[in-house]
Amino acid sequence: MQIVDMIADDLLMIQNPARYTGGEFHYGTKDLAKVYFHTAICFPDLYEIGMSNNAVRILYDLLNSMEEVYCDRVFSVAPDFEQLLREKQLPLYTLDLQKPLSELDMLGISIGYELSATNILQVLDLGGIPLHACDRTDEHPIVICGGPAVTNPLPFAPFMDFVYIGEAEEGLQEVARILIDAKKQQKSRSEKLALLQSLPYLWYTGKKLALRFIDTNFATPESHTYRHYVVPNFKVAQDNGVVEIMRGCPNSCRFCHAGQYYKPYRQKQYSTMAAQVEQHVSDFGYREITLSSLSSGDHPYIKELIETLNAEYSHRHVSFSLPSLKVNSFSLGILEQLSEVRKSGLTFAIETPKEAWQRAMNKEVPLEQVIEIAREAKSRGWKLAKFYFMVGLPFVDRQVENQAIVDYVGAIYDATRLSMNINIGTFIPKAHTPFQWCSQLTPTQSYEQLSSLKKAINERIRGCKVSYHEPNISYLEGLISRGDERYAAVIESAYRKGCRLDAWDEYLKSDLWLEAIGEASYNPDTCIFEPYGLDEELPWDSVSMRVSKKFLKDEYEKAKNLLLTERCFESCSHLCGVCSKVTEVIDTTHKDPILEQVRDKTLVIEPKEEPISKTVQALITYRRFGRSLYISHIHAMRNFEMAFQRSKVGVQFTQGFNPKPKLEFVNPLSVGIAGDEEVMLAELIDSENLTEQEVKEKLGSALNDGYEIVQVLFLRLDKKQTLAKYLKGSLYTIETREDEKSRTLLESFCDQELKDVVVHKESEGLFSVRLEGEKNLVKSLFGNDTDKFALASRLRITRKALYAGSWGVSYPQFFASLQ
Repeated sequence: MQIVDMIADDLLMIQNPARYTGGEFHYGTKDLAKVYFHTAICFPDLYEIGMSNNAVRILYDLLNSMEEVYCDRVFSVAPDFEQLLREKQLPLYTLDLQKPLSELDMLGISIGYELSATNILQVLDLGGIPLHACDRTDEHPIVICGGPAVTNPLPFAPFMDFVYIGEAEEGLQEVARILIDAKKQQKSRSEKLALLQSLPYLWYTGKKLALRFIDTNFATPESHTYRHYVVPNFKVAQDNGVVEIMRGCPNSCRFCHAGQYYKPYRQKQYSTMAAQVEQHVSDFGYREITLSSLSSGDHPYIKELIETLNAEYSHRHVSFSLPSLKVNSFSLGILEQLSEVRKSGLTFAIETPKEAWQRAMNKEVPLEQVIEIAREAKSRGWKLAKFYFMVGLPFVDRQVENQAIVDYVGAIYDATRLSMNINIGTFIPKAHTPFQWCSQLTPTQSYEQLSSLKKAINERIRGCKVSYHEPNISYLEGLISRGDERYAAVIESAYRKGCRLDAWDEYLKSDLWLEAIGEASYNPDTCIFEPYGLDEELPWDSVSMRVSKKFLKDEYEKAKNLLLTERCFESCSHLCGVCSKVTEVIDTTHKDPILEQVRDKTLVIEPKEEPISKTVQALITYRRFGRSLYISHIHAMRNFEMAFQRSKVGVQFTQGFNPKPKLEFVNPLSVGIAGDEEVMLAELIDSENLTEQEVKEKLGSALNDGYEIVQVLFLRLDKKQTLAKYLKGSLYTIETREDEKSRTLLESFCDQELKDVVVHKESEGLFSVRLEGEKNLVKSLFGNDTDKFALASRLRITRKALYAGSWGVSYPQFFASLQ
């Protein structure tokens, strides 16, 4: 029995239980008979954040592409589920194979932001893995973390066997191959660690210098499509397909850690990107694709790329979006292309308002250009734009900073009258950037400046939504990102006091963190509130991004003097130290054979038209059981929409601004209630070759776990039908199990004549209930105040049938009689 089956009833009392059940749609299969090495990728945050993370998708695919490896997934858990595991004395487990974490051969943890530190300890602790690497034995997995948030690895050092520095492609597979060979040779844990210590990109305590691993294959012309991919069971934080069009960034914003971490920039060609887009649409079922990079507007063919993709996919109701765009790389042509299918968000990352300060940041954001773009956006139907600023940046005059931001956004509003959402954060000086020597504002300074700035903007622009990043969160993030090995004890103390999910406002316990900081054996604040000297040794000097310290110092001096550095090129004079014969900039300017033709009009890709096709309504009967019982109806509808797209069975769409597949569900069930003969109506694109059996097989294979297509019936009638119109009622069975109170209540109903409800005792503890129309079972029998989730966890409720027209007539029987 799997762990999920052991807590099946308890899960119904947990918030969003689908986080913990697995059973998603999997693209790609593994032959478990050939698997020798079990690993898992952990993103230490809740499922909906982890499954939105592109690194998790990449790592999952990389490792599962190795025949002998099964790579699973695991995420942090919310407090209610942590409490359940502890009460039941069950370990945290992986989602696919339900394997306790302590039984893995390797656990990889991808750390995208510093405030997941306590979550990491939660995962280890619940998984049965000792928190401290020195306490682990041969029975425990090798634990390796990586990601942009651990380029200062010291605060994480006691908890990790290794910290992986850089991009994982190729390097992580080398780690797995070494550990597979070591396992076959039955080597001890200490012998495995010794083997891995020779890898230059793995950092461990005592290593003099770890060098960042750079993926040299990112922009190569061969296929970059996924071989293994998981589509979440419910709408996650970023519920869209993601295609990386460029890795790294040609700009050198001096505050930006990612710009240094992902050097050199590498751009993909159209053929590679197009294949990835097609896979996300046709194989995974997405209808919104983000063309992702640190600075998508700097891709030399961004306008032609969106234009071509729109021509290829708009008739399939697929839209494309970009992350926030650098204003001086933004063209109105891009805006025109983005408005083709549906309008994605318009976001401007301004950072700081005055031109001199922008030069210090090496990021120019001319006010006039922002106004021009915003005006054009409004004329094309955009009604809202988001703006991001930071306070506390170096070489910015804090005495006038607030007023300068107010004047900047006020000028945009006066010129455009566009609705504005403004978000302001506190600058955190990150390791391995030109500002790594700088200090950070204290929480008190941040609160004072941010609260007064919010008030001033609201007075200047009535109705403007202004929010700011919680200063205590910025404080904690700064301490972790810049701390030394002593700060690990503070993290552990905060965890043991109960800190979890610190990046979430509703879970953050600042008072407990402040307790842990106050109890430290030293003053941690000195690492962020006091600047470092340019020649001073830094805690993270044992890690190299392959960017020279001289370059960072030169950039610091240029910032101090308000001087710009031009962007990177294939051949540039920066001499930052990254580029070599092996690792070099890959710039596709004037080199993409397809998009270059699109640009000079020698290749014209006409927009594909949605064909005018005959349609046929299909009545689909299906079972709902197992893992699907933990998915709400709104997410079930999303899953069916995506499954139809994956199945390649054409569905007719609605008209209007946001077209949706024409699907009708009748009287949907609540979480926890099974269904033996659920029905839905789909309007399909008809063809001479389309058969009911084909639809049944294709749709069935494209669905996630917990659904079975029972029957498909084409309705070839004179006019379009609707299911709700003919609903007579439902037949349920209820097993009361140990719930004596519910059994007694149901027995009392057997002797009564109830309006719209008939209850019959089938056997001891088993009842059938016939319910008229769309009546709600729980409310009709147990009252309006009954907790439906608690009830479903105590009873076993199944809807056996939905009747159409009259009692005893199923929907397929009813519609068959009309044909």
